[in-house]
Amino acid sequence: MTAPPPALLIAGHGTRDEAGAEAFRDFVRELGRRHPGLPVSGGFLALSAPPLGEAVAELVERGVRRFAAVPLMLVPAGHATGDLPTALAREKARHPGISYTYGRPLGPHPALLAVLERRLDEALGTAGRTPGDRAEVTVLLVGRGSTDPDANAEVHRAARLLWEGRGFAGVETAFVSLAAPDVPSGLDRCVKLGARRIVVLPYFLFPGVLPDRVRDQAEGWAAAHPETEVRSAEVLGAVPELLDLVMERYEEAALSHAQ
Repeated sequence: MTAPPPALLIAGHGTRDEAGAEAFRDFVRELGRRHPGLPVSGGFLALSAPPLGEAVAELVERGVRRFAAVPLMLVPAGHATGDLPTALAREKARHPGISYTYGRPLGPHPALLAVLERRLDEALGTAGRTPGDRAEVTVLLVGRGSTDPDANAEVHRAARLLWEGRGFAGVETAFVSLAAPDVPSGLDRCVKLGARRIVVLPYFLFPGVLPDRVRDQAEGWAAAHPETEVRSAEVLGAVPELLDLVMERYEEAALSHAQ
């Protein structure tokens, strides 16, 4: 008899922003609606409810013994590479008999790059029409920031991939916490490289404290530099591409579970 596929467990960073936490919970619910035959649950590693342990307990109560965890995270920072495996090992000890595997972080992926490009067009007012002269636009891609240089390098990698073939004057990087350059320094660098039109693009999935901080810092810098046009783009959001990408990561993890 063929064993059923593992359940899907979504792991989030956690945020002090209730709107961001609810966006995550809505995302998990939408995945469940799209895949009614698959047990789906989600929880946070810190700060927000429900905690990951509660999500695991919910699956166990539904009779699940095998699950594949997908980190709803863009880069392989400490949460994805350290906190998630530790949390899952703790849940395995708490619920004897369960087994699990976990998938890769989400970015950078062609689908996400396409969404980032769409957010840029929206910020520039060119969505749904032929893009304007992108050669005059510099993008500042702003990541979360980490003490892990490999995680920060992934943001630089995403910036390079976003720049390739899309016609922008350049795509620079900055970080909102824990790493340099910060947003004002990143904007300074864009100007030194000749930028006169800049779009600040947050590299975040959902709204929250950090994306709000990115916007506030960009607006503060722009107020002090009226000679430079600065626009702020929206976060990626719970778009269909993100839903499909999570399932792609789940299928990768589920396949490794079967091997």
